[in-house]
Amino acid sequence: MMRVVVYIPAYNEAKTLEKIVKTIKKRYAKPDGYSVSVIIVNDGSNDGTGALADRLKERGLVEHVVHHPKNMGLGAATRSGLWKAYEMGADIAVKIDADFQHDPDDIDKVIRPIIDDRTDVCFGSRFMGQINYRMPVYRKIGNAFFSWTTELFTGLRVTDGQTGLIATNRRYLERFRLTSDYNETQQMILDAWRNQLRFMEVPVVFHKRMHGKSFISFRYPFKVIPNIIRLFIQSCPLKIFLPIGITLMLVALVLGYFFINGKELIFGDTSIVLFFLSGLQIVLFGFIADIISKKRAI
Repeated sequence: MMRVVVYIPAYNEAKTLEKIVKTIKKRYAKPDGYSVSVIIVNDGSNDGTGALADRLKERGLVEHVVHHPKNMGLGAATRSGLWKAYEMGADIAVKIDADFQHDPDDIDKVIRPIIDDRTDVCFGSRFMGQINYRMPVYRKIGNAFFSWTTELFTGLRVTDGQTGLIATNRRYLERFRLTSDYNETQQMILDAWRNQLRFMEVPVVFHKRMHGKSFISFRYPFKVIPNIIRLFIQSCPLKIFLPIGITLMLVALVLGYFFINGKELIFGDTSIVLFFLSGLQIVLFGFIADIISKKRAI
């Protein structure tokens, strides 16, 4: 029987935490072909979430509780959950948010493709499934942007780049590398792509948040976009540096053409050399960074 560890990152989710834990334990009391354990990652909550998590453990509803001394971010909480699941010997680790927007019934949906050996990482896509409330326009736009950029760099089909329901198998747990405390979804997709693991999405249901406040706001994209750029540079540097370098070298060739034909350049022929050498250095740097990135993935 496969062991499934469900980890729940929680930051100030005291109003819904017990309900989602009890629902998971009841729904998967006798699952088909796997056992389910639950762990909670308290990400520095200040509303009693940590104390509630400890009580749930004392009552036997939760197997482990991981406490962060301060709020570190969803990426950090996800990293802690993956580590603990690996230490527990999980065959499959499932992340589900504590706000009850994702239906615990859908845990089985993201697990099944892994049990059937059809994928290594499975995302529950709200946009392939059903959203039971009017999602704010800025969140739709943000999700579409993050999904598009991830798809652009990896070539993987991504419809929901900000999902809160994710399943990963043992193969992923043995080699995952989440370096950022944010953008856990993009990092996990890039991890799968960089390590040549299989990735897929399945349709799930998404409900309106009834308690608490979402961490995603108008300021969120400006907070995480620099981090996403860094992640893409680390994971696929050639796709970043190669176009930039080639563009600068082409500019040098165009300037050279005008110079040969007697056109006066603002900075003279030195601009041609500057653009060409800068472009060449960026291309070479991209190849070196790509070699380093691939070595880290091995």
